[in-house]
Amino acid sequence: MTVNLSDLLNPACIELNLKSKKKPDVLKELTAVIARSGSIGDLDKLYEELLKREALASTGIGRGIAIPHCLTSQVKNTIMGFGRKLEGIKFDAVDDEPVTLFFLLVGPERYQYRQLQALSRLARYLHDQKFCDELLSANSVEAVIDAFKRKEEV
Repeated sequence: MTVNLSDLLNPACIELNLKSKKKPDVLKELTAVIARSGSIGDLDKLYEELLKREALASTGIGRGIAIPHCLTSQVKNTIMGFGRKLEGIKFDAVDDEPVTLFFLLVGPERYQYRQLQALSRLARYLHDQKFCDELLSANSVEAVIDAFKRKEEV
């Protein structure tokens, strides 16, 4: 079964104006953003798991993009959150450039394949500069979701 990213992206889990200015703070803010779904167990534990995953290797993949992710017992289903910080923040990205687009992907430990499938699809989408530009210029939550839906139709 193919994962549609638009199905994982709850409108409540989109923040177009992240406030944080440092990597740990943006991870905490993104955790709070996906908590809006009402589907997260212990937020502090999830945050600690994200920090632990980030310590292994930065999820800043370059070109202004980061995809923090982890498998956790704090969710029952895979959830994706989206955050944007137009002025960017230092996130230890592989190209050492500031990150503006953040995609937080968390999934249950028992659904490793689904998590990998979602990460792979997201990475493919993010190679499309037009798609990234749409996300950078989106002026509403609906515009973000519509961008994902259009990408899925291709």
